[in-house]
Amino acid sequence: MSNFDIKRFAKVARWQCRMSLKSVLSFAAGLSFGYLFPMFGWLYPYLKGAEVLDESRLMRSVELCTVVYLVVIIIAGTWIFADMGTKAQRIKVKMLPATDLEKYLARWLGVTLGTMVAGIAAYCVADALRILTCLVAGVDYIGCTIPDFLRLLFADTEIGFTTASTVPAKAHGVYFLATGWLIWAQSLYILGGTLLRRYQFVATTVVHIVLFIAFAAVISGARVDVEQAVTNIDNNTAFYALGTLFMAVAVANWWLSYRVFRRMQVVNNKWINL
Repeated sequence: MSNFDIKRFAKVARWQCRMSLKSVLSFAAGLSFGYLFPMFGWLYPYLKGAEVLDESRLMRSVELCTVVYLVVIIIAGTWIFADMGTKAQRIKVKMLPATDLEKYLARWLGVTLGTMVAGIAAYCVADALRILTCLVAGVDYIGCTIPDFLRLLFADTEIGFTTASTVPAKAHGVYFLATGWLIWAQSLYILGGTLLRRYQFVATTVVHIVLFIAFAAVISGARVDVEQAVTNIDNNTAFYALGTLFMAVAVANWWLSYRVFRRMQVVNNKWINL
């Protein structure tokens, strides 16, 4: 079984879904509960006697939920081999009649696309609960926020900055750069989740923070006016280049993660999977 086979991969993916179903449902339920905090924060003044609800405050809660979603998508990479912590679990995975690439790809899709879908489904459930609560409480303005949530995630490239005078700038390059950084950050957590056997999240987060501080120090040392650079449309080429660089490093991280997975041993008492 040296070649990739799509039918065999589909079977591995279905097996992985069955094995992860309970964890995914628990994750979605917990995330739905987390979304409810900012949502009910918007509703709380009305329940305390306020006559009018602030629609802009509701949108701020949607924006906060979007940030929570993106953070979860990034750190979910550390869960890629969460079910291979014991010797028995490793033997089960190693004995699957499939190639290492097929096994790895099934897990990679689970912590990327699977987590994305589960996170969106969790938001839909949370928004439905908010609407139900509004109906029970007799709130006049209810509004479904799912389209706003999806727009902020996938379609909103209108980036605004508040200065002495608010200057909105349609900087697609900045959006591309942010997307590249998100993909790179997620790949870093996947690499950390593959390479490390313990404290994957903590160790990878420390590395991420150190790299972010180093990057900020370089920007500060170069005396770059970040706000002016972002609002200047002429800088889009540089942002596209940086975004592409982040994505290239992300691909390298995924490749390294796959190489580490291939070298995983059934018996390993070290902190790293090498």
